[in-house]
Amino acid sequence: MSDEGSATTGGSRGTGAVRTYPPTMTRSQPQLATAYAPGSMFTWEGGKGACLSVPIDGPAIDFSARPTRRDQIVENLEEYCQNWLARGMAINRPAPVYEVQLLDSCFYNPVRRSVEIALDRFEFMRPERMGYLPGPLVYRCDTCGKVKEYISPAHQVAEPLSHRCGQDGADTHESRWRQLDVVYVHWSGGLEGLSPFRYTADQAGEVRKIPRCQCGSEEFELIKQGNQFSRWRFRCTGCRAEREVYQTDPFSLNLLKPRIDQQVPHEWSEINMIPISYRASPVFYVQAARFIVYNDQNVVALMKPSRRDELISKVATLHGFGGVDPTDDEMREQLQQGGRAALWPGYKAMRDQEDAMRAAGNLQLADVFGESARLMREGWLQSDFVRRTAQASAALIERVHERLNYARRYDPIRSTIEHDALRRERIDATAASADLRRAHPDLCAEHGIEELERAYEARVADDLDRAGIAEARLVRNLDMVEFSFGFTRVSATPETVQKDRRMPVRLMGFPPLPNHKRPIYVIEQQNEAIYVRLQADAVAEFLRRNGVLPVAPTAPRTLGSVVIENYRDFGLFLRDFGVRDEASRVRSRDPASATYLLLHTMAHHVMHGVARFSGLDLGSMSEAIFPADLAFVVHRRGMTEDLGNISSMWRDHNGAFLNYLVARRELRCGSGTLCDHRGGACPACVMIPETSCIAGNQLLSRAALVGGRAPLWDMDQTPLQGYFEVVRDLRATRPTSDTG
Repeated sequence: MSDEGSATTGGSRGTGAVRTYPPTMTRSQPQLATAYAPGSMFTWEGGKGACLSVPIDGPAIDFSARPTRRDQIVENLEEYCQNWLARGMAINRPAPVYEVQLLDSCFYNPVRRSVEIALDRFEFMRPERMGYLPGPLVYRCDTCGKVKEYISPAHQVAEPLSHRCGQDGADTHESRWRQLDVVYVHWSGGLEGLSPFRYTADQAGEVRKIPRCQCGSEEFELIKQGNQFSRWRFRCTGCRAEREVYQTDPFSLNLLKPRIDQQVPHEWSEINMIPISYRASPVFYVQAARFIVYNDQNVVALMKPSRRDELISKVATLHGFGGVDPTDDEMREQLQQGGRAALWPGYKAMRDQEDAMRAAGNLQLADVFGESARLMREGWLQSDFVRRTAQASAALIERVHERLNYARRYDPIRSTIEHDALRRERIDATAASADLRRAHPDLCAEHGIEELERAYEARVADDLDRAGIAEARLVRNLDMVEFSFGFTRVSATPETVQKDRRMPVRLMGFPPLPNHKRPIYVIEQQNEAIYVRLQADAVAEFLRRNGVLPVAPTAPRTLGSVVIENYRDFGLFLRDFGVRDEASRVRSRDPASATYLLLHTMAHHVMHGVARFSGLDLGSMSEAIFPADLAFVVHRRGMTEDLGNISSMWRDHNGAFLNYLVARRELRCGSGTLCDHRGGACPACVMIPETSCIAGNQLLSRAALVGGRAPLWDMDQTPLQGYFEVVRDLRATRPTSDTG
């Protein structure tokens, strides 16, 4: 890694003016997108000199050929901001919380009072280089305590620090200037050097800093009396008056001071900044998100309210609600809408020939042309080029209408559309994934020896069947996008507690680029993943034994249709599932929650197995759950080069890994009954780091796999029968020849 220690100059865009650019540094893309993102403070090696990261110009990512990827970024960012706003507005305290205290202006429209992500406000960039400037620009002489503050690097260049300190114009000693390592920070996003000059609001409401003492002196000393900031004092060198070390936050002062004057129960503790040593405590929390990339534009487009009827038809088709074939006119229109109009003339020619032969009385040849047209139509239906008119149930239609208020992350309708795209683009494409039941050259040490290959395939099939897994595939290059878009101060969450008072934390966009747009740093990556789909009959029996599926659906209806029809919104933060006592139980188990509980627990169990045998850390993996399709994906989420840890794990340790999945001892917990009492999940067993878990380690219980006490949120509290117990019983009733 290298750093360019001097600024460069060049003409600004469209003018002949000369502009000075900040020096730049080069680090890895993940570092620049997170630890060194704009707004962060850092010190150079050895702790000498603190700097602030600033954005610099760079080539924008052209998403014109990949609009779905851009749309997914915007959609995920919008969901993130909506969740942040909802959680912050729920803070319960005497004084009200305002939306602008939670979201920066680039994320929130105060006129419409809603989250609004406008594309013309943002620039999508790759984090390749980052600028930096010295900061904070407050210095103290270690000999006499004199403080010198600059408003910008240019100010410091124009008026450099003096070589000698003294009073009344007399040089008394050589200066020993040191950058102050304490800053003022505020949960609204503000950060200031430890200045003796304070912000104030005049009668007109204008907020400004007064750069002098009441006596007119502009020079102060910082007197340090111990390590506690409360004992530090600024002392005016003129009148010797002392000031406490505190500052008011300009944003909060402008927002809350008028309301305090109107007797709204706000307090000055909401306005005052707090002093923090940036060497000892973090003052920058980058905010980022990630998602699996789908190339099918319908993944995003079908979620729009204007496409509701198409969404109903698509879900009904996927989950066997039944339907009728489209007419020729409907097929021609669907092909045109999908950009496949060139396919129509061939089909039309077949139908015209069929009609001509029938009119001529040549029925045999007419049947040949008719069969060719039928096969062409069936191919279009299977490829989803055209769709049947589905006969959706009333419950499905109601769920599709309700889903606009669902938490997007747990919406089974959204996830089933995503799963369909994943199957078509990755799972069913033989070049993109490998069926782990088959002996592939790079995944099977026995490959090339026919007898050993047959033994491998029989063993793996039986082991997967013992785990109740219908399909397991290695996805070789799962397209992922991870992007950072902003930061917070003081806390990484929408809430912080200061002086026993709950405060809203403001989500800030990165500082603007020279073109006034806010940067969003995008890292596109391809990582290995494991796709797992459970056995539908075993999941149905699991739900039946646990009292949430009286009658299994009959073909062509899928079990997923029941999950969707019975879904009740899980909520943004799964509050219904985070209870810790009987009085707060408000949720009964149902097909949707029980299925998610099973899949989520199984995904965590698989991640623990991958971590044990691959060398990957649990924090370097994540998951995607598709409840209506009884499937999940466990994927590596690292942004460094993928070294093939998952594929090498399968090649070298597939037997041990599969035995791990079904070994009951691996699902015991060292916390014993204490963990069972808490709901059957804790950091000692199936939990993973919360930054990697899609559900914040909620809706999780070992009892879903091996049986035991029901989760605490469940109002029923009847002990759960575990999925592995159900699979064992079903295997015992199957003919031996069908096992595996």
